[in-house]
Amino acid sequence: MAKFKCPRCKALVFSWQDKYRMGFWGVKHCSGCNARVAAFPWTLVLLSFLYVWNVVWWAALIHFNHSYHYLIFMALCWVLLDLLNVYFMPLASFKQCDKPNPS
Repeated sequence: MAKFKCPRCKALVFSWQDKYRMGFWGVKHCSGCNARVAAFPWTLVLLSFLYVWNVVWWAALIHFNHSYHYLIFMALCWVLLDLLNVYFMPLASFKQCDKPNPS
């Protein structure tokens, strides 16, 4: 059922649910190489901005035009952003620290 590759070991270990959660600033561990993997931060910032813009834009249209049919457009845009999140968001692995924690 896994269909997304780990950026470090290139094994197919992440499901679409894992990839969706990583698109909302989540972090997962690869079961093959135990690397910490998350969505690429710069594209994640852009996608987060688009999620906020989607809500603000359509909510403003609802408020100023007094029409609730814009909720349908908001939902459609949200689904499109979710599809972008899952299928086109690149993954990145964290750098591994060779030094032990000073604790």
